[in-house]
Amino acid sequence: MRAILLTLALCTTLLSKGQLNNWDPTWYPTDTALVFHDDLDYYLNAYSKSDIKGMRKQVNIWRMNFDKLMRQTIKDLRTYSEGGGMVPRAHDFSLPIAQDGSTYSLEKNDGKIRAFMFGSITNPPSRVQLERWSQLVKKYTKEDVQLFVIYGAELHPGDNKSYKSYPMPKSEYEKMAYAQEFAQLGKLPVLVDGLNNATFDAYGKAPNGAYLVDKDGNLVFRGTWADARKMEHMIDTLLKWYKAGKPKGYAAQ
Repeated sequence: MRAILLTLALCTTLLSKGQLNNWDPTWYPTDTALVFHDDLDYYLNAYSKSDIKGMRKQVNIWRMNFDKLMRQTIKDLRTYSEGGGMVPRAHDFSLPIAQDGSTYSLEKNDGKIRAFMFGSITNPPSRVQLERWSQLVKKYTKEDVQLFVIYGAELHPGDNKSYKSYPMPKSEYEKMAYAQEFAQLGKLPVLVDGLNNATFDAYGKAPNGAYLVDKDGNLVFRGTWADARKMEHMIDTLLKWYKAGKPKGYAAQ
């Protein structure tokens, strides 16, 4: 599925009449958490037409016969893009950080709001979002917020002129080297999934999926495509909710 999701998303988005950002930004309280509506639409509604045009230039989306592509894509879209490949809860992981080799554990960082996305050096949307999320790092420096990327599966390994130097990694060492280069494009810690992509699989195999885990370890949002604007809105809401004492029936101020 390395190229399937992005390929169809790029095609169908351009064929649509406009960028329909139809995500519901409201939230609802449960007994233990403030939960946001998932955004599991496979359309690239986080991007302008010029953004998509730029990403299209990086990959060869016509490499496969279109009819064959459509047949192969339907099952993957239903399973992965719409959340069907994931048990909807936080899945713990302990992964090395590309920048310094230390280990990060999700569970051991309870007490922080944690926002993360999956990405790779051959994933155009994650490269765009890496820059946008980097702006949020500065904003939340003094807050109990952690933002990071998990380096997952390559989306377009060896594709086109842009990614010929990045074929599918054949070793942990090679994948770490890709992740270290990817990390230089932004200011976020980059955690490196294993060569078997176990963490990527546990979170549903969405190549640029985004997830929000609250201070108490609850998964309160998941999205097929990372969007810094949506994540900023949710983090701001959670911070206000915690500072207000986690009231039930919390409404926007």
